[in-house]
Formats: sequence, C-alpha cells, structure tokens
Amino acid sequence: MSDTRPGAHTHSPAHRPPSAVHVVAAVGPEAEGMPDPGVPTARPGRALGDVVEALATGAPDDLVVVVPLSFGRSPAVIADCSRTLRDLRPRLGPGRLALADPFGDPSMLVTRLRAALRRHPDAEGALVVSPGIDPFADAELFRVARLARQYGRPALVEVAFDGGVEPDPDLAGGLARLTALGVARPVIVPATLAPAPVTGHGLPGEGTALFGPAVVRSVLDTRAAEAVHRLEHGRDGIDAALEAEDGHGYAHSHVAADGTLYSHSH
Repeated sequence: MSDTRPGAHTHSPAHRPPSAVHVVAAVGPEAEGMPDPGVPTARPGRALGDVVEALATGAPDDLVVVVPLSFGRSPAVIADCSRTLRDLRPRLGPGRLALADPFGDPSMLVTRLRAALRRHPDAEGALVVSPGIDPFADAELFRVARLARQYGRPALVEVAFDGGVEPDPDLAGGLARLTALGVARPVIVPATLAPAPVTGHGLPGEGTALFGPAVVRSVLDTRAAEAVHRLEHGRDGIDAALEAEDGHGYAHSHVAADGTLYSHSH
C-alpha cells in the first residue's frame, strides 16, 4: 500500500521496474579519504544534483539511487541528500529517484570495530580514530568505542580525532594518553570508511580500512536493491530522510502555525 500521509511522495504500485539502476554514493565526513567505491560520488548539494541529473538523462525508465555514506554519526549528510533530491524530483518526474538507507548504522560500526580489534589479539590497547564532525557525533564515537571493546580485547580502547572540526583529543593527544597508560604500540582502527591514518610510528592497523572494496560495493548494491523494492511500493525515501537530523544536537523549541509549542533536537 502506498504511503498516504500528508506530504508523502507516492508512486503507483504498478510502477515498472527500471531499465537501469544507477547508484550514487553521497560523501561526507564519514567517507573522507575512502578508496574509490566503484560508483559515482558527490557531496550533497549542487555537486550531487549535477551527478544525479546527468545520470537521469538516460532512458525514460532509468532510476538513480543515492546512498549516503554514513554510519549515522553525520545525519546532516542524510538530510542534505533529501533536500537535494526533493529539488530534483519535480523536474525529473515520478519514479526516477530514490534515497536509500545510509551505508550503515552504529550497530554495524560496532560490529566492524570488534572484528578489527580481534585481528590484533595481542594488542595492549587500541585507538579508534575519526575526523571530528561535531560535538554530538564525536560523543557518539566514545559510546561506539566502548561497546566495541565490551567482552573482548584489548581492554583499553581510546578515541581520537584526526582532522575535521575541532578534533579533541587529536591524534597526537590520543597516542599520548595511551602512552601514559602504559600502551606503547596501540593498534589504530578507523571509525569511518577511510583507512586508518598513518601516525609516523609504524603502528599496527595503519592504512587498514574496516571494509575491503568488494564489501563496500556489496553493501552499496544491497542498499540500492532495498531502495528499488521500496519504490515499487510507492516509497522513494526522500521525504522521510528530511527528518534524519531530528534528535541530533541540543534540544530547542518551535512554535507551530496553530500556536502549539513543541521541542525537539538537532
């Protein structure tokens, strides 16, 4: 059944299968420096809009699916994808665009971090590294790292931020903390789709990514297939993703048109 909520964008359930599906990966801070994923990439906004529109100029039944490259720590990327595709949708017509679920979620990230840590069973400590995104995304990484080390080894897992927005602690600070705690050679583990940074100390894990190229492409294809299936049932995923930032950030209030006061976070 199609979504009949006010404001929902619907398509006929009889929408024909697309003659071709073009996958585009939307990049943000969780994908900075990642290897080529094997599909076109662009940042949300004009760059993404140009790539999507160019691909959509093929056969009338071609479909473009955008996959946000995020584990959910940068919800602005997801919401910005929604805004970009909402602007394009009226020009391209029904059934031409779909916004997939993000590449992963915090649970996937915890699982992959655990797998990476298990590859170094003799490590005395680990440093989980990401670019700084914002205070809320960075605080979330401390939670993720704590869950990743639960019931496993090493017992000491710290977090550091390499570049990005106001990295605190930065990479040098994270290494210094581990040294002070008696860990001279921690394993470096990335918390994004990019390889772990090179520290200059020849530490284990440097330059290693959480996902190999084949796995990245497999996940992208899976997200695209899920989006195509939802579109066949009248849901393009674009409007729903506009609310991705809700609950992220400081809580604040708005006044609705009828005078009702409501609060939310982003």
